[in-house]
Amino acid sequence: MGSRPNPDAASDPHVAALTRLFRSHPAWRAAAARIAEGSMSGVWFLHRPGEPWHLVREGGESWLRPGPAARPDFAFRFSPASIRELEQAGDQVGDFAVRLFELMLEPEPERQVGIRIVAGFTRLLRRGYVGLLLSSGPRVVAFAARNGVTGLASLRRLVNALRSREPHDWEREG
Repeated sequence: MGSRPNPDAASDPHVAALTRLFRSHPAWRAAAARIAEGSMSGVWFLHRPGEPWHLVREGGESWLRPGPAARPDFAFRFSPASIRELEQAGDQVGDFAVRLFELMLEPEPERQVGIRIVAGFTRLLRRGYVGLLLSSGPRVVAFAARNGVTGLASLRRLVNALRSREPHDWEREG
């Protein structure tokens, strides 16, 4: 598995751009460093329906690889526009996180980052996601509060509500 470039990613400019974000954006690298080895998310692309990919923490790095995630914590679908917008996010974890959350709430599919929480709250806590969220700074805290998340109890309720959803159609296509 190692550090060889992924030829599938290089052949698509949007997949390549997201790969660069995961591998080199300062905010993403700082955030991902807090996530446990082996943590994994399913990744789909709006413009490549039916093609599952997965993001995995391995060897202290984030790798985007083709194929489904074995045991994902999250399922994400990125559009080309959302990837461009994330490329423009600030270099601080809080700036990047708020932009990602805004794109998750975006009603327009062409700009949206689709999400489904797959893992339970305890697994997310154990793998570092909850600690990362809580330490992301005042912009994230303010964004969360504006959206009804004011502490651990409301965060747990939100995770449980989002986790109870069935897989999206885009997760089943193909």
